[in-house]
Amino acid sequence: MENYGLLSLLPMAVAITLVLVTKRTATSLLIGTLVGAVLLGGRGFLGRWMEVVYRTLGSELWIWVMLLVGCFGSLVALFEASGGIHGFTKIAVQLCKNERRSLLVTCLLSVVIFVDDYLAILAVGATMRRSTDRFQVPREMLAFLICSVSAAACVMFPVSSWGMFVTSQLVATGICSSGESMAAFLRLIPFLFYPILMVLCGCLYGAKVLPVFGPMKTAYLREQCKERADQDEGEEEPLVNGKKPSAWNLFLPILAMTGITLAVGDALYGVFGCIVFCALLYLPQRLMTVGRFLETLLAGFRDMLGILFIVGIAFLLRDVNDLLGMPEFIIGSVGAMLPVELLPVVAFLIAFALGFSAGNFWGVCAISAAVLIPMAQGMGGNLLLTLGAVVSGIVASCNACFFASQATLAASVSGIDNTAYAKTALPLQGVPFGLSAAAYLAAGYLLH
Repeated sequence: MENYGLLSLLPMAVAITLVLVTKRTATSLLIGTLVGAVLLGGRGFLGRWMEVVYRTLGSELWIWVMLLVGCFGSLVALFEASGGIHGFTKIAVQLCKNERRSLLVTCLLSVVIFVDDYLAILAVGATMRRSTDRFQVPREMLAFLICSVSAAACVMFPVSSWGMFVTSQLVATGICSSGESMAAFLRLIPFLFYPILMVLCGCLYGAKVLPVFGPMKTAYLREQCKERADQDEGEEEPLVNGKKPSAWNLFLPILAMTGITLAVGDALYGVFGCIVFCALLYLPQRLMTVGRFLETLLAGFRDMLGILFIVGIAFLLRDVNDLLGMPEFIIGSVGAMLPVELLPVVAFLIAFALGFSAGNFWGVCAISAAVLIPMAQGMGGNLLLTLGAVVSGIVASCNACFFASQATLAASVSGIDNTAYAKTALPLQGVPFGLSAAAYLAAGYLLH
């Protein structure tokens, strides 16, 4: 394989620069692949580009990732349509007797509804706002907890949207094969320092063991001087095809999906099995007709097409970089200058900076992993620790990026604007962020 030296960095540099400038991840990655094709094929770059496209998108790996992510989108849509999410959160609300319990239940629900962070933000925010208002908790605190804890918890479960994506990265970077993905994910969890610390700190803030400070403390003082009317009073409970929503319609499918995945060792079989289980559970209850069930499946898959496009183009850019010899060039040049002990903390900080700047996370994660995992391998570093640092940095940027979709959803469902979220949430997120950076620095020396 020919090595293009410094030129091999050009496609990645163009892609990252355009992501930061335009905030359009998919388009930026696509342009990066075309730049690489020009280097590979010259005037015949279009034919060379198409060769890489056919090889990448026709691979067994891409087909596995496409089915995994798309079918999981179908499951999320089914969970919503069945009323399972609402039924489960309704039970938890009954536990809220004071401010501390209200905040702890908010954290608990954000962890329990781990299948998707968007789903958790919307469901928990809409459900808990009445309770937190009753105890004069500032809505900034609600937005902070549902945004920060939801994404952090979601990434630690293999049967979640984030978990499926991280699983695909384990396979895409060569850390494991598709058949070993579940076992590799379980080994990765202890290295997800930021998600673990964020969930822990969120619960400690809610339990008032960790005191709030800065603008969030000011928000608490503001709420003590006024009372907010309960705008959700009198809201009718939604019905699903004339029936009250049941928590079992969420709990049982998740249990089935987890059991199948653990038994078979492949998340794709777990998702397929869960779809069949949902049909057997929902149709006899007449929660939906067969036609509605199939329509919901298709709608959920369709909702994931944007994510699949980003992941597919990231895979394509990875293959272009491989043909240019970019990983080998970076390992040979940068690897000699960067001590292997510092790679985890550097990976964490780089992933955070890129994710926060771009406001888009999975594409940036795929780019970072494609560069840093081969570097760690060439330097003799711990691959799971390095990937854990990359994923942690991306989750931290997802929590902190106030103009991204997750923070926007959290602010909207809580009834505040993005600026208020940024002022109050960022200082509190700084605690687990600083602890995580220190942990990756220490782990780099202990586990290299």
